[in-house]
This record gives sequence, C-alpha cells and structure tokens, in this order.
Amino acid sequence: MQIFRWLSGVIVLSLLSFIPSFPVLADDARPSDVRIIVDISGSMKETDPQNLRVPAVNLLVELLPDNAQAGVWTFGQYVNMLVPLNLVDRNWRTQAKDAAKTINSVGLYTNLSGALDKASWKVAADSGFEQTVILLTDGRIDMPPGAGQADASEAERQRLFAEVLPQYAQAGARIHTLALSDAADTKLLKQIALETGGMFLQADNADDLLKVFLKAFDRAVPVEQVPMDNNRFEIDDSVSEFTALIFRQAGGRETRLIDPAGHEISAASATQNNNVRWHQDVNFDLITVKNPAPGSWQADADLDPDNRVQVLSDLSLSVDGLPNTIFAGNPVDLEMALRNQGDVVAEPAILKLTDFTLKVTAPDGRSGSKLLSDPEHLPLDGVFRESMTRLSQEGEYRFEITAVGRTFQRRQVLTASLMQPMTVQVEDNVEQQRVRIMVTPEGAAVDSELSRVIAKVSSPDGSSLIHTMEFSADDNAWSMDLTADKGPGRYDVMLNIRGVSAGGATFKSKPDDIIRDFPLTDPAAVMPQEPAVEETTPAETPAQTPAEPEIRVPPMTEPEVPAAPPAEPEAEATPEEENIVPDLAKRLEEQAALEEALPAEEEGVAWWIWLLLALGNLLIFGGAGYWLFMKRRRPADTAEDDTARGPVPDLSEEPSDMIDEDFAGDFDSFAEEGEEDIPLPDDQPSAPSSMGSDTNIDVSLDDDFAIDPDDSGAADEDWGEFDADPDDNKP
Repeated sequence: MQIFRWLSGVIVLSLLSFIPSFPVLADDARPSDVRIIVDISGSMKETDPQNLRVPAVNLLVELLPDNAQAGVWTFGQYVNMLVPLNLVDRNWRTQAKDAAKTINSVGLYTNLSGALDKASWKVAADSGFEQTVILLTDGRIDMPPGAGQADASEAERQRLFAEVLPQYAQAGARIHTLALSDAADTKLLKQIALETGGMFLQADNADDLLKVFLKAFDRAVPVEQVPMDNNRFEIDDSVSEFTALIFRQAGGRETRLIDPAGHEISAASATQNNNVRWHQDVNFDLITVKNPAPGSWQADADLDPDNRVQVLSDLSLSVDGLPNTIFAGNPVDLEMALRNQGDVVAEPAILKLTDFTLKVTAPDGRSGSKLLSDPEHLPLDGVFRESMTRLSQEGEYRFEITAVGRTFQRRQVLTASLMQPMTVQVEDNVEQQRVRIMVTPEGAAVDSELSRVIAKVSSPDGSSLIHTMEFSADDNAWSMDLTADKGPGRYDVMLNIRGVSAGGATFKSKPDDIIRDFPLTDPAAVMPQEPAVEETTPAETPAQTPAEPEIRVPPMTEPEVPAAPPAEPEAEATPEEENIVPDLAKRLEEQAALEEALPAEEEGVAWWIWLLLALGNLLIFGGAGYWLFMKRRRPADTAEDDTARGPVPDLSEEPSDMIDEDFAGDFDSFAEEGEEDIPLPDDQPSAPSSMGSDTNIDVSLDDDFAIDPDDSGAADEDWGEFDADPDDNKP
C-alpha cells in the first residue's frame, strides 16, 4: 500500500509539469495593500481592558506577505499614522510591532471620518495593489462642538458619505468594518461596508477580537492553507514555507512543533535555527518554517478550532465568486480549482485522485458539507462550480473548501457576511381578513427613490399577479395589503428587492416567501381547546383507567435506554464541531429489516405458496424471454454484450423510492442535527465542465440548507429581473 501511494504521488507530481492550462478563473496577481485603522478612544478601556488590540495588530503584521504594502493608523479625536504605509519586509515588521506597543485608550472623541480620510492616501484604481482597509471601533462618530456647527458629529457623518467613502468606492478599495461590543454604531459600520463592497463583522468581547481580525485578513489577503486535524498537518514536496498559527489558552502548555522525523522545535530552539521564525504573543504562537521537510507534522499544543497552517507553494487552491457581503436569496456562485504556477489544473489523471469538498457553516453554528468531485464526471476545464441561492440568515457564513489528493492537501477558509438593508414585516388582521406586508429600510442606508420592491402573488386558482409596492414616506416603508381576492385557499407572496444605497451601491435581495391561508384564523381563539382535551373529568376517569398501563410502559424499558441520553446534549452543545455524514449502510439495513417485517404482518395465503408461484412465474417468463433473446441475438455480439453489461448493478440503479428517501435533496439539513454529505445528481444535464452547477443549494432563514423541490426556479423568472413590465398580470 505504501509503495502504491508513493508511486501515485510521483505520477501526480510529474503530471503537474505537463498539464494544459485553462485560465478561465480570475487570477488577479496584484499584491495586497492592507491599511489597519484602530480606535483608541477612552471607551476602549472598558471594551478592551487587556488591550488585546496590540496582539491583534501583531498577528496581521506577521501574517502579511513580503510583497504586500501596509500601514497602521490610530484615531481618537486626532488621527495618527502609527506605522507609515510602505512595503512589508523584516524591517517594516519590526517597526510595526514596536509601534503597536503604544496603542492605548486615551482618546477623548471618535473621529472615524477623519481616520478613513487620512488612510485614503494613495488609494486609487491604478495603484497596482488590491487595496483593503480593516477598521476597528467600539463607538460611533463623536466630535467636539465646532465653530459655527450645531452638530459637528452629524456634519462629519455627512462628509463621510459625501466625500470620503466615494474615494474608496471609485478606486475599488474595500473597507471591512469590525464592531467591538454592542456599543458600536453597527448601522453605520454596515453601511460603510455596503458602500465599498466590504464586510461587516462583530466581536462581542475583546477575547473574540483576534479571530475577527483574522477573518477580515483572510478576505484582504487570501492565503493558501493545508487542513489541520487534531493539530496534525501534512506538508508535501511543493511547499517552500509554512506558517503555523497556534492559539494558546490561559495557563496552557508551551507550544512545540514536531517534524516528520520526530524532532522537536520550540520557541527557545528556534533562535538557533535560521529556517525558523517564532513569534510568541500573549495568546498565540506564530511559527514560520522555511524549506520544511515533507511529511506529517504535529503541533504539541492546546487544541483550538482556529489553529491553522498557511503555506507557500506553486500548487494552490483558488476560490472565486464569494462576495464579502451577500444578500438574502441572491445567488452565490462559487468556482473552485487547483492551480499549478497560476494555471488551472485540468488533467483528469490528477483530478480523479483529488476529492473536492465544500463545507458551509451558518451564523447559528449549524453546518453541512458536500462532496463536489466525481471521478466519472470531471469538469473539462478543471473548474468545480457550485451555486447557493437561498442563503437568508443574517450574520456570518463560513465557507471551507478542501482539496485532498494522494500526496497533497489544500484548504481555503473564507467568511462572508449576510446583510439585510431592508427588513420584512408581516401583520395579520383577522377581523378585516387582510395581511399587511411592509419592507422597511434599515436607517438611512437605502435610497427610497431609486430602490424598488415588487411582489408576485400566487393565488389558490393557479393564477399570479405582479404588484409594484409603493413607498410611504410617513411609514418609511414599501407596503401592500394581501386579501383573498381569488377566494379562499393558500396565497404565496414572493418579494424581489432591488436596493440602492445612499452612496449609490446596488444590491438585490429575495426574502423568504410569505404564505397565508385564507380565511385567516386567530391562533389565540383555538388555544383554549388544548387544555380541554387534556382535562380529566370524573365521568372520564373510568374510561381512561385501562389506558394507563400503556402510558407507563416506557419506564419498563429503561434498562435498555441508558446509552442514548449522553449523546444528545453533546451534539447540541457543540453544533459547529459535528461531523455527521449519511450512514448509507445503516439506512439500508433498516430498510431491509422493515421489508422483512412487512410480510409477517400480512394475513391470508401462506408465504410458501406465494414463493412457489413466484418461482413458477420466473421459470416460465424467464425461459421464454431467454429463448427469444438467444434467437434474435447474433453470436458475434455475445461476448461484447456480456462484457458491457457487467455482473453487478450500480447502487444508483436501485428503486427511485429508496433514492428519494435517502437523498431528499438536503445540502445542509439543519432540521437534523449535524452534517449531510449530499451525492451529485445521477444525470449531468450539461457538459462535465459545469460540475455541480446544477445542484441548487438552498439555505433558508428559519429552517435549514434545504433544496426546495417546489421552488421550480421561480426566483429566476423574468418578473424578478426588474426589466419586466410591473403592470403585466400573469394568469
């Protein structure tokens, strides 16, 4: 087995030199320009009492690649360029870490607009860099009263949107905003991210600060990683350098690295090794190893789900199509591929030996995964595509893409924030038999004159009607009333929103359907019936007495149950760590047991009579069919047909009812606690190059990552593209 694996690895690595290139994915080779802006106002004494902003800045400083450009600013009432904008090298890192020690919480005010204004120096579309700002604050724009200004803070807010943010938007520079604590002006920070195509993140406390910085950094500077499992990771021959980030708990043991030969590397021994750079901070270790030995490495340290290893290698995993900010119902189209020296790897001999998986974790911590690759249906251009159209839960989504080959492993972990600039409110009026639907903009982030909301109402009689919802300045909302115009029954309202922000940024959103059954009923009116069913009157007592033994049967089976209760609390306590895949063998065993039990429940003719009849029919019809087949078949074709047919049917040829039950279309079945690996469709409707693109992965707001079989692509109809006549009625 070891020899086979070694030979496979040699073949794979040798093929990388001869593979054809398919430059179909965006390959932006521009280096990164990262500008870090840190709030030092007095309120930080409470929200960041341990001043964890210092190690957070140090972490980004150490992770920045040598070809990047970076600078650090701090702000209170005044703005200070803490570390000048310059190319990143050893000297710049030393200067930045020394300057970070001066970060404090002495500012009297919060000059957020001024900080972004100062940091916009040399921001331009033709800068030659991919420019990103990471902004951290725990407050809101707060300025001292100015001469002749009734409200200096409001004046700065207006200047921010009229003068400062347009500079970033025109240059294509993104601003990732990080809110520390609930005291921050989250609406303002969300709007800054929206206007510039950035991402909004929130750290509930200072302990989360480091990891929130890391999420923003990963979007600003995408880095190549290898999977890390129980602090173990594999390094292949193509890796020229790796950097291991190991988080250390308070009072935890000292971190050590163990190489494939069993040699230990510590912070002390690293000072004597020119190939190792070890940065030790208050709560993490960052170890960079040049020219590492290939093989299995281990970190002897505290286990943490955010421990990671990033690598420098010619072989990389690219992920395109994931915006920093996503909107409810708006499709997310991912394109994933291996690259060798920048070119897409499309060689089937390599892709057949590589498993591509996608894991999505929702804001509430529940997750689901999917195997994207299938050796029998490989994409011709080497690009695996996956589309998600029903993401709708507000908050952070985590996308983990992994490629595992015979001799290499690669991983990308990216965060995207789902934002809802408009909220939907539904009010039922039972007395008037009317449903009031209102779409309200969040704060002043939406331009009500340019934005538009349309609704498609499907009625019980099968007809549909398109409405353009009107905006009311008094209510500050788009609204419509739903009534039973087409008679009693179920009404389905699909909303389609095209929003324009105050600064001109556009977005599209398709919230979850609003479904109502007419006539409307008051839920409170039927509530008193429930206790009436449970009440026991003296007259009923004799009738219920015989039923009591059945109710008390479960305690008699307690000795058989003790193993079940401990498993449930553990799964609920850590949903993000669940790794549950479909146990097909168990499902088939259960189905077989059920099928065996069914005949025993039947009454009438004995089972052996049915068996004899079945065997007789099989002999008669089978013999006749075989005689006709042999008579018509040409002798020359016999050998070829036997070879083509094969002795064992494929599992995919099982009855469709089993397939429907086992593979109901769930990508992430959040209703079931854990992960679901969903198989690819049996029939590929298009060329292999569109691998995975026909699998509609839906993540609904309240339930799960479920494919809705009744949707039938309604979200993509012409009515939702805003170019259809809103007055057209579609019967």
